[in-house]
Amino acid sequence: MQNSRTLIEQACAGRRPARTPIFDLLCNDAVIAHFAEAPLDGTDDLATMFTAAGRALDGTRCIFAPMTPGTESTDSLGNVHVSARWTSWISHHALPDAESWARWLCAHLEEWEAAPAPTTADRQRTGAEQGAYNAHLDGTINIFCTPSTAINHALFGGCGLEIFSYLWADERALVLRWLRALERIHRDAVTLGAHREHSPLAMIYSDVAYKQRLMFSRETFNEMGFFDDVAALCAQCHAYGMTVIFHSDGYIMDIVDDLIAAGIDGLNPIESAAGMDLYALRRRYPELILVGGLDVTHLLPTGTPEDVRVETRRMIRETGAEGRLLIGSSTELEDNVPLANYLAFHDEVMRGV
Repeated sequence: MQNSRTLIEQACAGRRPARTPIFDLLCNDAVIAHFAEAPLDGTDDLATMFTAAGRALDGTRCIFAPMTPGTESTDSLGNVHVSARWTSWISHHALPDAESWARWLCAHLEEWEAAPAPTTADRQRTGAEQGAYNAHLDGTINIFCTPSTAINHALFGGCGLEIFSYLWADERALVLRWLRALERIHRDAVTLGAHREHSPLAMIYSDVAYKQRLMFSRETFNEMGFFDDVAALCAQCHAYGMTVIFHSDGYIMDIVDDLIAAGIDGLNPIESAAGMDLYALRRRYPELILVGGLDVTHLLPTGTPEDVRVETRRMIRETGAEGRLLIGSSTELEDNVPLANYLAFHDEVMRGV
């Protein structure tokens, strides 16, 4: 939307903007069709997505066209992926057990460790691609710089939690070497993707929690080098002038102090259904940028439009009075959210309350 960058930069700097910026991930056909004034009918769905995002949002972390449900694809490792409309998952793992993964890592780690760093030309090319991408948006800020932590990559782009746990127990030195190699890959991604002129925000992806608890203990995170990894990513992004938002679904209250110490500027998506408390976060961390937070598990799908309006006003009043709030859903906006509820939220924010 027009003036989106100004609103986001003011909010992130702790200055109350004219209205609170809206940040979300659009995966809702009715909402997209409403703002784009055209359905997702397969004609030019990506263009429709750009139009909807440019009219509905000030910021987003991804814009993509819906997929064809049931479509299968195979990645470079040999895993088979199956698509739904707005997501995909691995239906068959090429490496089915910890022993297979240990052999594969031993065969490939040296190659990863020796990979060349990005060149100046590589960085310039990526910046040009971001500029061309932004030309499709009406001022909406898309986050291009989205490094993953090494643990997140290993779990969700690699072997999965169960096999990772066996490897951690039986092949710890190998896992630590793997994590260090993955860290280097994502440092290179920041070198390529951090272009403040195209987007002032960076987002570190790291889903490390379930509802009500972390995937690992704080001590295990320390042993894996997780907080050092976050700190290095933050320092690198800050050196490029980026504001750093840390993304994790689930309950991460037990490590927020550690994440702030590592250098993060904000949190996303603040999943209330997992036990995260937006209002407690604001009271305890007045300088933290809160991104998301509006309950998309219960309130947005099942509440009334008036319920949504009341909570939206409360969020802005109690957590965004001094800026530092990019308001949106507590994960992403999916098809179970009625259009009337989203429009109630959107209207309330646009009023500038």
